[in-house]
Formats: sequence, C-alpha cells, structure tokens
Amino acid sequence: MSKNKQILLALLKGGSSQDAIAATLHVSKRDVSAAAKAVSNHGLGFADVMAMDAAAIDDTFFPKRQAGRKKDDAYLQPDMEDLVERKKRNRKLPVKLMWGEYCDMAASAGMAAYSYQTFCDMFAKEAGSTGAARHFAHVAGEKAYIDWAGDAAKLTDRVTGKITKVHVLVVALPHSAFFWAGGFTDMKQASWLDGQMEAFEAFGGTPRMLIPDNCATATDRGSVYVTLVNKDYGRFAEHYGAAVVPARIRAPRDKGLAESTVNLVEEWVIAPSNELIFYTLDEFNEYCAERVAWLNDRPFSDKEGSRREAFLDREAEELLPLPAERFELCEWRRCKVAPNYHVRIDYMHYSVPHALIGRTVDARVSAGEVRIFDGGDLVAEHARLFGRKSQYSTVVEHMPANHREVESPWSPDRFTSWAAKVGPETEAAIRAVLASRPVVEQALVPCRNMLGLAKQYGPRYLERACARSNELAAVPSYTGLKNAILAMRDAERHDGAANPPAAKGARPRVVDNAKSAGRLRGADAYRRTKGGEAAC
Repeated sequence: MSKNKQILLALLKGGSSQDAIAATLHVSKRDVSAAAKAVSNHGLGFADVMAMDAAAIDDTFFPKRQAGRKKDDAYLQPDMEDLVERKKRNRKLPVKLMWGEYCDMAASAGMAAYSYQTFCDMFAKEAGSTGAARHFAHVAGEKAYIDWAGDAAKLTDRVTGKITKVHVLVVALPHSAFFWAGGFTDMKQASWLDGQMEAFEAFGGTPRMLIPDNCATATDRGSVYVTLVNKDYGRFAEHYGAAVVPARIRAPRDKGLAESTVNLVEEWVIAPSNELIFYTLDEFNEYCAERVAWLNDRPFSDKEGSRREAFLDREAEELLPLPAERFELCEWRRCKVAPNYHVRIDYMHYSVPHALIGRTVDARVSAGEVRIFDGGDLVAEHARLFGRKSQYSTVVEHMPANHREVESPWSPDRFTSWAAKVGPETEAAIRAVLASRPVVEQALVPCRNMLGLAKQYGPRYLERACARSNELAAVPSYTGLKNAILAMRDAERHDGAANPPAAKGARPRVVDNAKSAGRLRGADAYRRTKGGEAAC
C-alpha cells in the first residue's frame, strides 16, 4: 500500500485530525493536506479508495510534477564548476560570499535564487565530483613526514600561574603509520632538529627521505616555484644519510597521512592534556609518550593489526642505521686573539696557543663544545662554558714558558714567586699576607696591589718598606707600605737638599749652625735646680 493510499483511507475513516494522521503515518502535514484536497475535489469515499490500485491513486490524484520545470524556468542556475575552481584558487574565500553574489545576480535577472543550504549542497556535490584523490603506495623505510601540530599544549608556572605554550612536533612513517610526537617550548631550529633526532632514536633508524612542511626551519622562503633547503637542515639530513624533499606549497594531499596524524595527536594527546596541569616540560613529554604509545598499539579500524605491529613487521628493518654520534647544531664566529692568548665567545674566554696573539681565528661553537681553527687547522678545543660571565678555560700548553711556572695567573704561588724576585723581605711580607686570611684567595688582590709598588717606585723601596714591616712583626698592607715608601723618598730628598753632592776637586762644605744658636734649647735648659727653679 502506498503512502498516499494510506493517508486517504485514514482521512475517510475519520476520527483523527490531520496532525494526528501525519504523526501516526510519519508523513508531512503537506502530504496530508494534499490528500484532503483530493478527497474534497473528487468526492472520494472509503470504498472507492479501497477498490483502487495504489499506483492508480498516485497517478490520478497525486500526479508528479514535471522534474526540473520550476528549476529550469524559475531559478537562476549557478556555475558551480567555476565557483569550485575559484575556491581552489583562494581557499579563504567563504562559500556564503559566493552565495550572496549569486543572489544579487538572480535578483538582477528577475529569477529566484536557491536557499543557502541548497547552494551549499550543490557546491559540495560539484567539489566532490572534481576532487578525486589518489591513493599513494608508500615504500617501507623510504620517507618520514614531519610537521608541527596546529594546536598547542600548555605549562603552568608553579608559583605565578603563568601559562607557557608547548608546541608539539609530529614525525610519521607513512608505510606503517607509526609515529612519534614530543613537546617543545619554541619552534626554533634547535627544537626542530632535536625532535627529529629523538624520533629517529625511537624508530631505531632513519628513513631515506625527510618530507617537512615549508617552515622556516626546513626551507629558505622565497619564490613559490623555487624551494631552497635550509643549510642547517641540509647538514642535519646529510649527517643521517637522508635527503630533504619538502612538500609542495598549498598541496596538503601530498602528505595526507601527516595531516591525519597531526589531527590524531591534536584530538587524543593535546586536547586531553589541556584538561590537566603540567608544571614542567618533562611532565608533559612523559604524558605525551604514554598517549603516543597507546595510539601506536591501538588496532586499526579498517584493517588488521596496529601501527606498531606494521612497523615491526615490515618497516623497522628497512630504515637506515643511526650514525655513531648525534648531530650538533653549530655556529661559526670570527674572533681576535687577545694579549692574554684567549678569545672571547659569548662573554666566556677560551685559550689558544700564545703564538697566535693578535691573529683572527675561526671558532666553531656547538651546544657543548668550542673548536678554534687557524687557517683551517684545529688549534684549540674546549668544553663550552655556561653560567657566570667572564669564565676562563685555559690549557697549560697554550701558555708561554714563563706562565707555566705557576699554577694560574691568580694563585698564591704566582705572588710568592713574584715577591721572591723583588727580595727576601718582600717574599716574607707576601707570605705573611697570604697566611693572614681565612680564605687564601681573599689575599690575592692585596698582594697584587703591594707588589705593584715595585713597578711604581722601584723594587729597592718596596724591599726596604717590607723590611721595616717585618721588623715590627705586623701584617703589611698596601697603604702602610706606600706610606713608608713615600717617607723614605721624602727623607732622601731632604738629605739631598741639605747635603748636595760636592763638585769634583772642591773642598768639603762646612755647615754653619750659628743661625740656630740661642734659639733652640736642649733638655738641660729645663732641668730643675735644688731650689725648684729652672736652670735658665
């Protein structure tokens, strides 16, 4: 029994409203209303409808409208093929904007326009018919897709509550769909390379091709038609024996598995993580590793096995072996060798052979090492210094011979050796100063200042001043020694003015003391007599 015949019988039977009939038969109110009009127009009875065939009822009382008549005659037909191509050229162009333009065109032509929903359905149908996708057959161990997830996780400062973004890097092997993901606080070159090194170590090997997105850490941005691989990334790939083949710009289907894997990470790792609180990056990465392991072990929905099983069975053995050492990102610097035979790099000082003083050398700076080259020859190698500025890394073999005699330029042995060259009294005084401090290093600056008096006034004066200090068994000081030296010099100048040296062959000069006679009294002049009066 057709739907129309059921509606007619229900109406003719009576006892129910049109709304009740529509609800009972699960039909629209419009269909019930049309059947009611047919009963009224044709004077139908219950027996008449029961005697008629369902097809005859449909053809007689409910003739079908001519398909497309209203569509062809009343509605303006949009050029969907042209609109789909326009959307491909400009992905950000909204469909609603194109529908608004279509409505304006229909109004100008005096024709009806389709509703927005109907317009979208027609657009989707056209786009689906022209957007055929090809299935790529990926060779095991051949390539890896690398991309940053669009969504970010977050870290919370334990004290201030400040939120820090965590960017998640995804590395996927398309043959098995096995993947790795990890978080970083930035998207700089070092994080980009560190993430891929961790992924390769998790895979136990390296694919032969690396297919990144066109990010600045992978390519040097230029013309759309020219792709230049970033130099640092090129050296990284060469170290691991792989080639870099960036994906085409604006062609996401070239790396469909990468896009789907990123979506998987965003939905199953990043989104749930934002409902939790992580205080450190290590905490987030531990959580991320657990979730990624679960996703890799989860069975496929459309085929047998899991990502991990497919990787271990068919792809793991096809990867290239890992190199003996990790890749180190490095910088090159041009440095001039200072008179103290050190070069300065990031406020730290590294020694080179003293013969290179005044020369300009090349320094290769990596995360943990500094190598210095002169004309292409390696001349020095140091562990990189971190922390407090102005630290020194000095190799004894780089020093001149006279500098090797002491342990370091700032050691007690250096100052005692320096003092001994001035004289034994100076050496004894310096040893007394060194012994007077609870921490011997506290005496190094005073010792340097005191020994500097030998350069300013001469070793002879310093030796005599130290001798006087040693006689008093006192710990000498810079101020005390300097004052003693100045007193000696003043006394010598006074004696020199009172007794100038005699000319050759001249008679000795007799000093006349009569000028002071009677003006100065001695001690005897103030001695008391028996009567209590002064002698004078």
